[in-house]
Amino acid sequence: MFRILCAASFVFGLLGLSSAGARPDEKLKFELYKDKAGEFRWRLKEGDTTLATGGQGYKAKADAKHGIESVQKSATDDKMKFEVYTDDKKDHRWRLKASNGQIIASSSGSFKSEAEAEKAVATVKGGVAKAEVVEIKE
Repeated sequence: MFRILCAASFVFGLLGLSSAGARPDEKLKFELYKDKAGEFRWRLKEGDTTLATGGQGYKAKADAKHGIESVQKSATDDKMKFEVYTDDKKDHRWRLKASNGQIIASSSGSFKSEAEAEKAVATVKGGVAKAEVVEIKE
């Protein structure tokens, strides 16, 4: 039995899987882009998965970059609060609120359990401060 568990751990390690579900080599990144309406937006990604969006468009690129900087500061700013909640469909989501109550980021998808949503928050908190910002063309 012990050999089977060790072999399984080894295979998971080769595949880049861990008990946390995230790949340890996957870093978070912000993609800054201009949408079809001509507004600047951002999304936070881990590999090919979109973790969060800002939800609003910005007329100026500098304002979108400021939004990204606010989210990056959230990992260390106690005034900003991550909140896990249940939506109308009884799925779980998270959002990041500034000290004035404004939502500055939210999960891009829903989660079946509160624990999965909390895990997503931990992933964001753990990597957002060091996330690179990449400008892309849509």
